Amino acid sequence: MNVITLTLLHPVQLTPVQHWTFDESTVVRVGRSTDNQVVLYSAVVSRYHAELRRVNSSWELVSLGANGTYFEGKRISQLPVRDGMIFRLARSGPNLQIHLGRPDSVRVKRSLESVRVPALNLSSSDDDRTQPLLKMQTVATDPKTTMDTDSSFGQPSAEWTRKQDDSVIGNYQSIELLSQGKVGITYLGQRSGETVLLKTLNPTWINHPQAMSLFERQAKMLKQVNHPGLPRWRDFFRLDGQPFLVTEMIEGQTFDRYILDRGKVDLKQAIAWMIEVCEILDYLHSQSPPMLHQDIRPQNLIVRAHSTSSYQLALVDFGSVRGLNLDEESAAYLAPEQKHGQATYLSDLYAIGTTLAFLISAQHPHRFYRQWRQDYRFSPDLIPGLLPELVAVLYQLTEPNPNDRYQSAREVETALRALI
Repeated sequence: MNVITLTLLHPVQLTPVQHWTFDESTVVRVGRSTDNQVVLYSAVVSRYHAELRRVNSSWELVSLGANGTYFEGKRISQLPVRDGMIFRLARSGPNLQIHLGRPDSVRVKRSLESVRVPALNLSSSDDDRTQPLLKMQTVATDPKTTMDTDSSFGQPSAEWTRKQDDSVIGNYQSIELLSQGKVGITYLGQRSGETVLLKTLNPTWINHPQAMSLFERQAKMLKQVNHPGLPRWRDFFRLDGQPFLVTEMIEGQTFDRYILDRGKVDLKQAIAWMIEVCEILDYLHSQSPPMLHQDIRPQNLIVRAHSTSSYQLALVDFGSVRGLNLDEESAAYLAPEQKHGQATYLSDLYAIGTTLAFLISAQHPHRFYRQWRQDYRFSPDLIPGLLPELVAVLYQLTEPNPNDRYQSAREVETALRALI
């Protein structure tokens, strides 16, 4: 069978949203880059995420993306294709159904009823939780490739079409929701050919003075800084009183997603990454006046898909706007004084310790707190298998009294380099 059809399914109802039919292709590429045959913009989709390859008279599915490709809830590397099978890009990404041949509305409906699709993974401790972004762009590089829009198969809804074609925010087009949490909302958009992030507050937080102050602070800080480990500022504006911060879009994986996919990080790699964080913090803390991040945790550190200069990481989300509504796991990364509204640059250093502990243990640091003398404190000796030298560094990083910690990011960097 030479003809193969891919169908994008609605993330909740699992109804057909769009499909692509390929007549004589031997390879069908799926990913976020525009030179794929099927282009899907999603926070978890890699530039080149998966391929369908024709082998003699059959097809096989090959995973390429860092976030993995899943079939029936299990991560796969290579799998023979069966008619009607559904696979997912990443744990929480888009679902695609494969049909060998041209689509038939009755056959699609029946196969959807008979195939079990794992539920979306929304267990991340991040405060921003939503269905993954599903913005589609069809690229027909093969002259015999067709995008079928027969109404009997299932047309996108009017709302979907509006979001694809003419959804705008200010001067930005092609707006798509990326995430919506308790405090903030993040969109993807485009302007002058560049894909950017647009961040704003949920309507219920617009009249919250502290939330607005922190959000504006984040915008002012980003506009002033210039460092390869920080996202680049693009714009700040208001629409009907609602603020929007626009930054470059950084492709990659947050630490929490990285750990979710791959497990704990090798000690040398984890330390190397935290040395990069120290260098970024040294830059911020050296500004006049010193700039604080105030929200260092795995959700705000991105392993770039493409390194810039010598930096593999990007530190995002200044200002701790989401810190206004933290759960136990997220709060465990923060220094005690910061939880009482008295953050200093030493509070940022504390979070290096708890974040490093997460990388090397693949467990959230709230598991390693206990009563210790007069304090309820982070206790790295509870993490199994750590060298005594590393335990000592983590203890000093997370001392409850700021004066007992390392006193600069450079001091922390020196201590970490000594470990490797």
